[in-house]
Amino acid sequence: MKKHFVLAAVMMTTLFAAPGCKKFLDTESPVRESGASFWKTRTDVEKFANNLYGELADILLNNSYFLQAEFRLGIYRQTGVYSRDYFQMFPVNDIKGIMKSTYWNQFFHFDRLPDWNPYFKIIQSAAILIDRSATMPDNELTAQEKKQYAAEGVFVRNLCYFIMVRLYGDVPYYTQPYFAGTIGRTNFIQVFNKCIAELDQYKNDLPWSYVDPKKRAVRPTVGSMYALMMHMNMWNAGFDDLNKDKYYNNAIQLFNDLDSRNNGTYRLLSTAEFKRLFRGGSEEGLFEFTQNVNYGELRGLGYQYLNDNVVRGGYSKPYLYLMRKFLEKMYPSGESDKRKELWFDANMMSEGNGEYLKFAANRGSGSGYDGGLIVFRYADLILLAAEANAEMGQDKNAEAIRLLNIIRTRAEAPRYSGVTQKDLQDAIYWERAKELFGEGHYFYDLVRTKRVLNSEYCANPISQSAFQRGAWTWPITEEALKNNPLMRLNEYWR
Repeated sequence: MKKHFVLAAVMMTTLFAAPGCKKFLDTESPVRESGASFWKTRTDVEKFANNLYGELADILLNNSYFLQAEFRLGIYRQTGVYSRDYFQMFPVNDIKGIMKSTYWNQFFHFDRLPDWNPYFKIIQSAAILIDRSATMPDNELTAQEKKQYAAEGVFVRNLCYFIMVRLYGDVPYYTQPYFAGTIGRTNFIQVFNKCIAELDQYKNDLPWSYVDPKKRAVRPTVGSMYALMMHMNMWNAGFDDLNKDKYYNNAIQLFNDLDSRNNGTYRLLSTAEFKRLFRGGSEEGLFEFTQNVNYGELRGLGYQYLNDNVVRGGYSKPYLYLMRKFLEKMYPSGESDKRKELWFDANMMSEGNGEYLKFAANRGSGSGYDGGLIVFRYADLILLAAEANAEMGQDKNAEAIRLLNIIRTRAEAPRYSGVTQKDLQDAIYWERAKELFGEGHYFYDLVRTKRVLNSEYCANPISQSAFQRGAWTWPITEEALKNNPLMRLNEYWR
């Protein structure tokens, strides 16, 4: 057992107070003001905004949100070098077992995932940023800067809703600062439609990039807004069957608009630049969280990026390996692919001894991850656009193939050569699986495409009836029922 399991949640040192209310959600804002002198200067607003991102990172990287998205119904197995019971539970969707795993929850904190209050605290603070930035004196912020801070608040708020919908399904939805009402849960398709409309309204109020390299990709840009809208449209397409073509078309139009205006701001890095990609702040990154192990930042990010679990470390084997059946779907025998060379060792197909090295260059002290945890990147959007085109039928196939081949060409892999519509749709799915593996998309791609029901894509599929009853969600804590007669929980997990 490694001794470096203790995860230090690094908080921002300067906290500011915003009035808390919303008792039914118990959401006192985590971003604290300091009396009447606050909201007077540019520095006040910048500190408030910076702390907003720090608080969000602390939540997501300590409750292992990204890690669970890779492990749940995952295509891996244990090597037996060291027994970890969560490796047995996640592949079969035993979320109740995960919640009771008291030993491992000391390190991974999966038991925090049912609590949605931390996200609502961020949502409340984002609403305050939107509201108060507009009131700043003109000699402190220009009109454009006021718009930019408001747009940052909108991005953070809607990113929280994006995360919560994927965790819980229906969620309470509101946008007012200091909200104190009692409301129930809103249908998640409606939530995303509201989010998309708001993001669209503010999308051009952010910069395309930042001159300051410390802000690049860790503060939202125009590309971040487009990425979030594309993901929300693709999620709704998977659940709102009557309107799916509308959502696919929306995703296509968003990508085309972004691509036509891009002018090289966002680009795919070459395979030779992959180390720089995962160090963070690259031209491919659209939004990410960063940490520097040398500064003592250890939010558990090493676990999020699988370093502790798939890199051998001091043992004879890593803790787990990827199943050969699925590796062969991603990397067919005899086909070249630079990612296979860079991200796996020679034992990748051995089912018990292979290492996944995608993030090995970012291994800091112990298991700590040193670099950028990428939430959205340009390759992700190219493949979402390819998928949306392929779902629209043969008239869009040429564009779907063109986009797919952009990613394959970067990886020095063969161009697409399938025949049927299903061939193309599957090729894009598996391309996303191998390109983005380890980055928190695996489980959610299974869910939104309904491939989670099919053993061709998932080692332990869930049944149609279980899916309809919410087996893809997380439980919601019973605390959500307090002081709110309108609230209901996810019945599948009760």
